[in-house]
Amino acid sequence: MNLGISFDQSIFIQRSIREVQHHLIYGGILAVIAVFIFLRNSRTTLISALALPTSVIATFTLMNMFGFTFNNMTMLALSLSVGILIDDAIIVIENIYRHIEKGMKPAEAASFATSEIGLAVVATTLAIVAIFLPVAFMKGIIGRFFLQFALTVVFAVIVSLFVSFTLTPMMASRYLRLVSSKEYAVSSREYAVSSKNNKKLPAAYSLLLTISDWLDKSYKKVEELYRRLLKIALNHRAIVLITATIIFAASLFIPKFIGKEFVPPEDQGRFIVRLQSPIDYSVNEVDKMFKKAEDLVRTIPEVKTVFYAQGFGPSREVNKASMFIGLKPKAERKRLQQEIMTEARKRLRQIPGLKGTAEDISLVGGGQRQVPIQYSIRGRDLGALQTYTQQIVDEFSKLPGIVDVDTSLETGKPEFRVIIDRDKAADLGVDTTAVAEAMNFLIGGEVDVTKFKDTTKGRRYDVRARLNPEDRTSLDDIGQFYIRAKDGRLVELSNIIKIQEAGGPNIINRVDRQRAITLFANLEGKPLGQAKAELDSISSKILPPDYSARYKGMADMMGESFGYLIFALLLGVLLAYMILASQFESFIHPITVLLSMPFSFVGAFGALLITGKTLNIFSFIGLILLMGLVKKNAILLVDYTNTLRKRGMQRKEAILEAGPVRLRPILMTTFAMVLGMIPVAAGIGEGSETRSPMAIATIGGLLSSLFLTLIVVPAAYDLFDDIQMKIFSRKSKAGS
Repeated sequence: MNLGISFDQSIFIQRSIREVQHHLIYGGILAVIAVFIFLRNSRTTLISALALPTSVIATFTLMNMFGFTFNNMTMLALSLSVGILIDDAIIVIENIYRHIEKGMKPAEAASFATSEIGLAVVATTLAIVAIFLPVAFMKGIIGRFFLQFALTVVFAVIVSLFVSFTLTPMMASRYLRLVSSKEYAVSSREYAVSSKNNKKLPAAYSLLLTISDWLDKSYKKVEELYRRLLKIALNHRAIVLITATIIFAASLFIPKFIGKEFVPPEDQGRFIVRLQSPIDYSVNEVDKMFKKAEDLVRTIPEVKTVFYAQGFGPSREVNKASMFIGLKPKAERKRLQQEIMTEARKRLRQIPGLKGTAEDISLVGGGQRQVPIQYSIRGRDLGALQTYTQQIVDEFSKLPGIVDVDTSLETGKPEFRVIIDRDKAADLGVDTTAVAEAMNFLIGGEVDVTKFKDTTKGRRYDVRARLNPEDRTSLDDIGQFYIRAKDGRLVELSNIIKIQEAGGPNIINRVDRQRAITLFANLEGKPLGQAKAELDSISSKILPPDYSARYKGMADMMGESFGYLIFALLLGVLLAYMILASQFESFIHPITVLLSMPFSFVGAFGALLITGKTLNIFSFIGLILLMGLVKKNAILLVDYTNTLRKRGMQRKEAILEAGPVRLRPILMTTFAMVLGMIPVAAGIGEGSETRSPMAIATIGGLLSSLFLTLIVVPAAYDLFDDIQMKIFSRKSKAGS
C-alpha cells in the first residue's frame, strides 16, 4: 500500500508567494538601475537604493504589530510598492545632488534641499495614504480581501517618507562630494580623466564614460525639447486643455471593449471534475460509469494525481461524484490549466448518459458551486418555473464560451403520488389532513411518538414508529390501510385514494418563500461581465413579470465589489483634495494637481485592452494605486512653481523654470516605479494571472499620465491662477 497526498492547496500558495518574492527582488534591482541611468553616479544611486531594504524591513515590523502574515496580498503590496519606496529617496537625493552641482557643500545642500523639497514629499506620501485607507476599510468580502494589501502599502510609504527625511540626507551629507565641472563621472566618480592629460583608461571604464556622456547629452536634448513644448503649451492654454479633455473623454469608451470579471481564471495546477449519472441507475452501474470517466481523465498527459470520491458532499447522493485533479507544475507543462480542463470536458462527453463538468478552485468561493455563473430563478409554480428555466438553459448553452450548463433541479426520481378523492372523503367523513398524517406515520416514519430518556448516559432520544418492511413494499399495501373517520368508523384508503407512479424532483429549493431553480454555467474564454449581459438579455425575454432572478456567488460579488471599489476611489480622491488643500493653503492648486488623475485612465485602459486583460478587482486596485501615484508628478511641479514665485519670480517665468528643473526627478520616479512593476506585469510564474492585470494597468497609467501631466498641469496652473486673480481683483474693486 502506498500513501500519498492527493490534493494539497498549500503547494500552490507556497509557489505563488515564492514568485512574488522573486518579483520583489527583481523589481528592486530594476528600480535601482533606473536611478543609476538618470544620475550616472554610484554614490547617489547606492544612497537611494538603501531606502529599499530599510523601508521593507521596517514595514515587516509594522506588519507583525498588526498580526499580518506573509501571504500573496501582503507580498504583492510590497512588490508593487518597490518603485514607491525608492521614490521619496530619489526626490530628496536628486534635489541634494542638484544643489551640490551648483556649488553647495554636501552638508549644507542636504539640509537646504531636504527642507526645500519636504512639502512636496510629504504631500505625495499623504496622497497615497489617503487613497489606500478607504480601501482598507471597505465592506464585504472585497474589504477582507484587500485589508492587508492596503495597510501594507500605507505602512511602506510612511516608512519610506521617514527614511527619506533621515537616512537619505544623512548619507548624502557624509558621502556625496562636490564634482568639478571639468570631470566626468565614471562608476563611483573615483575614476576620472582630466582634460590636461591623455592617460588611457581601461576599456570597461572607457565604455562607461561613453555611455555616461551619451546619456547626459540625450537628457539635455529631452530637457530642451520639453522647455520648447512648455512654452508652446503656455501660449495655447485653452487648446491644450480642450485637447486633454477630449483625450480623457475618449478613454472612457475604452472599457466597453474590455472584458469584466470578478477575478481572472488562475492556473493553480488543480481543478475539480464533477460527475453525475442518471438518478435511477444502480450503485454498480454508477460505479462503472464513474470508473470509466476516471480512467479517461487519468490518461491526460499533464494529470499527475486524481482523487475520486463517490457520494461526496452534504447530500451524500450515490449518483454523484467528485474528482480532485492535480496537474504537473506550470513550468513542466506546455498547456495551461484552462486548456486541460477543455480537453477533460471533451473526453467526458464520450460517455453516454454522464453529465461531467470541470471547475476551477475559486479564490473566494460563494454560492452552491465553484462556477462563475449561478443564476437563481424564482416563482410560485414549479412546473412553469421548470419550463422557463429550461428555455433559458437552451438559449444560453448555444452561446460560444458557455460550458457546463446545468440546473439545481434534478427530475426523474421514482415516486408514488397519492391522489385523494375529496368528494368521497367528505361523504365518508374523512379529513384529508388525517390521510396525509397517516401516510407519513405508517410509511415515512417521520412522526415522533414519544421520548426515551437514557439516565445512564444522560441523553434523550426521539422515538419514531412505522410499519414493518413487509407491510409497505407494494402499492396494494397502501390501499389496505385504514383511517378513522370523524364519527369513529374505520375507512379503507382504497375507497378514497388513487395511486400513480411517476418521477419527481430530487429536491425542491425555496428562496424568500418562492420555489427556486439555480442555473449553473462555466466559462471558457469569455469574461464574466459579458456572460452576465447575455444571460440577462435572454431571461428578460423569457421570464414573465411575476418571476424574478438574481445572481449568486462570484457574479453577485462582482457587482457588489465594484461598487465598493468605486466608492473607495471617490472617497480617496476627496481625502487627497483635503490634504493637498491644507498643504498648499489653496483651493485651486489641489484641483490642478488632481487633473493628472483622469489622464492616467487613457494608459491604464489602453494597456488592459492591448494586452487582452480584463477589468477585475485586481486591475481595479491597480487603478486605485495609480490614483495615488500619478499625483506625484503634478505635486512636484506645482510645489516648486509656488516656491519660485515666493522667491520673487513671475508666474510664467516660474513655470518655465520649475518644469525643466523637476523633469529629472519626475522621469526618475516614474521609470523607477514602472521598472519595479515590470516583473509583476510580465505574468511569469504561479499565480501571475491575478497579479499581472494590476501591474499592467498601473504601468500604462503612469506612462500616459507622465506625458500628459508634464504639459497639461503647467497650462492648467497658469490658466486657473489667471482666473483666480481676475476673480479676486473684481471682488477687491467691488469692495472698494
